[in-house]
Amino acid sequence: MSRVLAFVDTADLSPTSGIHGPEFVEEMVKQFGFQKFPQTLEEFDSSKGIEFLIGRIGRRAITKLVIWPNTLVIEGRSNTTECKEALREMLEWATERFKLSYTPKMIRRYAYVSDLTFSSSAPLLDIFPLFSRIADKTGRALTEIWEEPIKYDLLDLKIGHDPLARSWGIAPFQIARQSQHKFSEGKYFSEAPLPTDLHVELLEEYEAGIVALQAKK
Repeated sequence: MSRVLAFVDTADLSPTSGIHGPEFVEEMVKQFGFQKFPQTLEEFDSSKGIEFLIGRIGRRAITKLVIWPNTLVIEGRSNTTECKEALREMLEWATERFKLSYTPKMIRRYAYVSDLTFSSSAPLLDIFPLFSRIADKTGRALTEIWEEPIKYDLLDLKIGHDPLARSWGIAPFQIARQSQHKFSEGKYFSEAPLPTDLHVELLEEYEAGIVALQAKK
């Protein structure tokens, strides 16, 4: 999953004549093929997020578009670069179709969330000798308690900011074992508040570092 957040005052995008909600939705569905879209008065409440689900722009699949008073959020299955490009194209189309007051400079900044699943033969979570000893001792104790072989190991790594240091939280950077897979399969999930390309770059850097550490043992 790739998510891009564009921080913009959406009220400033509207033309002076305003936009008729049902007409806007009808044209959005016709242009981008959304399978779920606002149909009731409650669903047109931007304070709760106006949602469009499962659409497409060109070859780019869009899983979600949400319009908030101060933010536009778009999600897709490719990467954040394509999501950002899709949002730009949608804004340009809407500007032409509805005479919006949009210019690229109106977007104050962008934020990102990138979710990836991947495989690695490197022991990505085997980096804390002290914690590994605790896990080993816990497993041996549980083996006695449950009278069956039980092995404990680190489940995930997560770094993030102090949640009290800013008003709005930012997603952590984490690497975790994928559920529904044995540890021996080397299947992982990672989330980062970064563009997808940088996310992948940092994961590759981390994996290479783990391989180098293992080679020194």
